[in-house]
Amino acid sequence: MKLRNIATFILAGALALSLVSCADNGPDSGDNSTGSDTVQTVDFDYDAGLTSEGFFEGIKATDYVTLPQYKGVSVPASVLVASDEALSHQIDSILASYTEYEKVYDREVTGEDTVNIDYVGKIDGVEFEGGSTKGQGTTVTIGVTAYIEGFLEQLVGHKPGETFDITVTFPDPYEYNDELSGKEAVFTVTINYIQGDPIAAELTDEIAADYGFASKEELVADIKEWIVSQQKLEFFGDIVADAECSEIPDAILDYIKGEEIAYYESMAAMYGMDINSFVSAYTGYESLSAFLESRNELYKETAINYLVVQAIAEQEGLGVSEEDIKNYGYEDYIETYGKSYIKLFLLTNKIVPDFVVENGVVAD
Repeated sequence: MKLRNIATFILAGALALSLVSCADNGPDSGDNSTGSDTVQTVDFDYDAGLTSEGFFEGIKATDYVTLPQYKGVSVPASVLVASDEALSHQIDSILASYTEYEKVYDREVTGEDTVNIDYVGKIDGVEFEGGSTKGQGTTVTIGVTAYIEGFLEQLVGHKPGETFDITVTFPDPYEYNDELSGKEAVFTVTINYIQGDPIAAELTDEIAADYGFASKEELVADIKEWIVSQQKLEFFGDIVADAECSEIPDAILDYIKGEEIAYYESMAAMYGMDINSFVSAYTGYESLSAFLESRNELYKETAINYLVVQAIAEQEGLGVSEEDIKNYGYEDYIETYGKSYIKLFLLTNKIVPDFVVENGVVAD
């Protein structure tokens, strides 16, 4: 799928990180900045260490791995078909962002409600930066959304349409803004509405257009293609899981770590944080080095996968043509990531897995 392929490409070397925003414009953050959906790149040369074919420079993969049988293998017919269940799951994922909710105005807020509010915060009668929704509204769930202790609980018992003051004290220290540490603040809050039951969205041509398709039928066809592509990739992973590796070149491990560091540095920059603080906040590890250390086994598995892919490509004379790059929709990423990196990605995720499936025997 077009947009899914883009997301997969951007995160090819660094495993996807789910970022949970603590409440846009909330007083827990100390400012009104929100993260962009655009992943930025930092000073990492994705082409460095790769040949023009997308292989690892100076490394003959067949010297390091012994491949299992990968031609003429039995391929379950289900690998080549997008099931109704899988299709429904993907469509539901898309529609989740289009789900609307009933707005409730005729009762008091309870301790389990999700509510939409506006507020203006003041310290000693003076508004402070980051303490206001600026009339844009923000949706919070009492007992769930991370706000200053006692803030959301004071919404309970009030009704939509009410405007009232609540008083809270910032923690000391307050990690998001040292200047607010330990200070008492008064927030003038307006409850806009209580979020009610969801109103399920239906797939439409308009939604399809948001994803770059002319119709919902085209979007569905593309989702099916993506599902089959993922199933081929999973099947390929099962087939080559028994490959034996005598040694993993340090150059490949260093490359994989470099990819991941570049990704996390980009995300940290996007959220205005230093890398160690970002890693601590979003992974639970105290530093980048501790986080990287915890993933050593994963890096080894990824490196072996790269070696297996390259070994098959070496033996079978597989490569990525200019036409492949165009047909798979990655021409626009050459400038940012480099052609060799795109070829590495396509070999790993498309060309070699497809070759194994196409040279298998489809089981009834």
